[in-house]
Amino acid sequence: MNARVLLDADMQTMGRWLLQGWRWWADEIRGLLPARLPGARAGNTARFAMEQGALVALAGGRSRARAAPKPGTRGTIVIPPADCLIRSITRPAIGERDLRRMVAFEADALLPIPAGSALVAARVAGSAEAGKIRIQVAGLPIDKARAIAGVATAAGLVPAAVVIEEEDRRAPPLDFAPAMREAGLLATRRSATTLLWGLVAVLLLLNLTLWVWRDAARVARFERLVAEQQPAVAVAQKIARRGEQDQRLIARSLTLRRVHDPLRVLAAVGDALPQGAWLQRFVWDGETVRLAGYRPARADVATALRRSGRFSDVRNMGQETQATMPTGDPFDLAARVGR
Repeated sequence: MNARVLLDADMQTMGRWLLQGWRWWADEIRGLLPARLPGARAGNTARFAMEQGALVALAGGRSRARAAPKPGTRGTIVIPPADCLIRSITRPAIGERDLRRMVAFEADALLPIPAGSALVAARVAGSAEAGKIRIQVAGLPIDKARAIAGVATAAGLVPAAVVIEEEDRRAPPLDFAPAMREAGLLATRRSATTLLWGLVAVLLLLNLTLWVWRDAARVARFERLVAEQQPAVAVAQKIARRGEQDQRLIARSLTLRRVHDPLRVLAAVGDALPQGAWLQRFVWDGETVRLAGYRPARADVATALRRSGRFSDVRNMGQETQATMPTGDPFDLAARVGR
């Protein structure tokens, strides 16, 4: 089984798988119990034997004279081994539920009794070789089973078990009561197991409901807390956005100042101008600077700007005619400012 099979299964199929898994798990847990526990359950009830078509109470291994049970009494009916056919087989280790299925499936082959003419009981008698167990299978003729059921009903006894008489009671008994109930000879035993498991399921559902409710309450409380803090969060987010805008504005201003700093360019022009030259006009557009002013008669402003290393593409504009002054000759230049 893979994940695709699980995803494609409908709810009915998944419920059947869960039920099968639950039964398997319960059988495995039941198989871990000590072997004498099932026998002890039957041993706690009064024991009766069949004698001449009547029930006789047993005590200490001996029968008491005609002590009929009270109506509604729960008891164990003991039958002699001579009334049954017992056989031992070896099979791989299996659980109790699988053991019952295996015995029911192989009953015709295990016992020389015609099909449908006997009731079968089985028990684990011990371990055999590695990985295998020894199983005892017993068959009770259906006629004797009907007689036992009739006598028990007439006496008002409620059979808790119908077992084979044995001296050693430490091992689990060979009990025909389950087979007799399946055959309709005995009334189905009312057990508190279903009620207990139902109670467990109800408690589990209550726990799940409590967990879901607590989780929902925590989520609701968290949502209320978030709603209460929403105004403060909105203010904080607004402040954070303003801070980010300020940071971007500062970064942009710094970038513009690094790239477009007129004072830096003006200082570079002042350093590059020859001695005695002075500016009348300074125009800068961020990349190109235009300089107009006056220079001494023999001073070369263009050469001085090129030699400074801060200016390139120095060219004479000469678009405007400036009057010559006694202090010097006019110049009108344009140059590209280096970064």
